[in-house]
Amino acid sequence: MKEEIQRLKDLQEVDLKIGEIERAMAAGKDKLESRKESIGKQKAEIAEFQARLAEGEARRRELEAEVEDVQLMIKDRQNKLMKVQTNREYQSILKEIDDAKSANRQRDDELVRLLEQSEYLQKKIDDQAALCAEEEAHYNDDSAQLEKAAADLEVRMAKLQKTRVAKVKKVKAALLRKYEQIREKRGGVAMVGVNRGVCHGCFMNVPPQLYNELLREDRLHACPTCNRLLYNLPDPEESA
Repeated sequence: MKEEIQRLKDLQEVDLKIGEIERAMAAGKDKLESRKESIGKQKAEIAEFQARLAEGEARRRELEAEVEDVQLMIKDRQNKLMKVQTNREYQSILKEIDDAKSANRQRDDELVRLLEQSEYLQKKIDDQAALCAEEEAHYNDDSAQLEKAAADLEVRMAKLQKTRVAKVKKVKAALLRKYEQIREKRGGVAMVGVNRGVCHGCFMNVPPQLYNELLREDRLHACPTCNRLLYNLPDPEESA
């Protein structure tokens, strides 16, 4: 049984290394995905600012055309004043001119607001575009680094997978099934050491009798708390 325990320990060591590589690859992909998502949000904000800017510009052109039309109308009414025959008609044209000028003043105020808004939106677009360009540069750098790292990790992974196949062949089928079931349920860790009566899987104390039996290494034991398979893990000074 001592040999079987050692074979499971060796298999677990390989599986832990494989898990580290898988996590490293996933972390790199997550980092890229996060940058990609950030870039997408920035571009969406830029598009929103541009839409608001275009809407404001369209309204500005509309107002400018209205101001010009009203100015022509005011000029026409002022010319008419020279030809009116009655005071009533004269007062009516004066009111029309005053109303038109008042309306144009309101348009001028709105034009000022639209100009300020356009300047604000253009600045937001420029700032956001600069941030987006910087983020895309980081994304490209990270992508290149990840591609290189992934190639190295895949080479290591291939070697470890080959080693795993060899080690799996040395483990009895029943023990392997049990090991794989526990590993799936316990985050990839099916076998852990026990040092000074403490399980290094759940860090709970194992019963003294179980610990004494574990030291004999004549059968395979499981932690009563986390159900992981156990082996004795001596202190470094004890194994020296």
